[in-house]
Amino acid sequence: MKSISPERIRSIRVITLCVVAAATFWFLNALNDTYSTTLKYPLVFSYDTEKYIPLEQPPEYIQINVSGIGWNLFRNSLGIKVTPVNFKLQNASEFKKIPGNSILGTLSDQLDEFNVNFILTDTLYVNIDTRASRRFKLAIDSSAIKLNEQYWLSSSLRYSPDSVTLQGPESILSQMDEVLTISIPQSDIDENYNEDIPIEFENSRLISRDPPTMNVVFGVEEYTSSEIDVPLTLENFPENKIAFVTDTIRTLIYNVGINRADNIAPDQFSIVANYNKINPEDSTITLEVTKHPEFTKDVHLDSAKVKVKFNE
Repeated sequence: MKSISPERIRSIRVITLCVVAAATFWFLNALNDTYSTTLKYPLVFSYDTEKYIPLEQPPEYIQINVSGIGWNLFRNSLGIKVTPVNFKLQNASEFKKIPGNSILGTLSDQLDEFNVNFILTDTLYVNIDTRASRRFKLAIDSSAIKLNEQYWLSSSLRYSPDSVTLQGPESILSQMDEVLTISIPQSDIDENYNEDIPIEFENSRLISRDPPTMNVVFGVEEYTSSEIDVPLTLENFPENKIAFVTDTIRTLIYNVGINRADNIAPDQFSIVANYNKINPEDSTITLEVTKHPEFTKDVHLDSAKVKVKFNE
């Protein structure tokens, strides 16, 4: 295979440069002509942001058909020195649908380098609300706190502040409850809690909060399940002892903090069998736990009924 001679290579380069130069000259010369085309032109809505707030992002572009010099159309297609059309909304919350043709005058006034032939966008949808401010009470749902297994609250729950000022869309604030219940974000908590947590709720993205956080404090402790035998207390039984029970001790099951597990005695509990509440069909009495230490929880009997016997 023969190699291309240097003279031939130089000729190819010269021809290529001539073609490129001719094409460039033709393209630049063509840009001086007038053309019609469809543009996706940037659009901004201006309104009093101190008074109004958008619920959704307003449209950012509008489709228009324009005529203009090629240079301007080419520059616009590259996004060079493109100034968005500014459409002013005087009473922003009153606008929901804006017919595309209604802003033809604004487009024509601001796009002085183009002739606007027509607008392709049929309707522009906006969702802007009046900005409002309102104060709400705060609360923490202690039942929703996610503690580690075998842990419970060992103290009352305290938090501050007890209220927050919210600023945002009036339509959202007016539908909110007067009390905002805030959730503890952490889970598997197994130690005393003292944290600043964010005041968050549904639609909080659109709403500013003052203050944005609240401090929450509570104690937790590990607990264990335990049992204890407790004698029954008989009430209202006949004095002639015609009625009696033989099973006079029952087992109570309860949960207690580990630090207090060794401080439990039977006399801290009371299990009552009330003869006045006997079931005549089967001669049983449903037992009642009438007393237990306040630091015990989930107290229940292993057997909730006792059989009454009678002397012949």
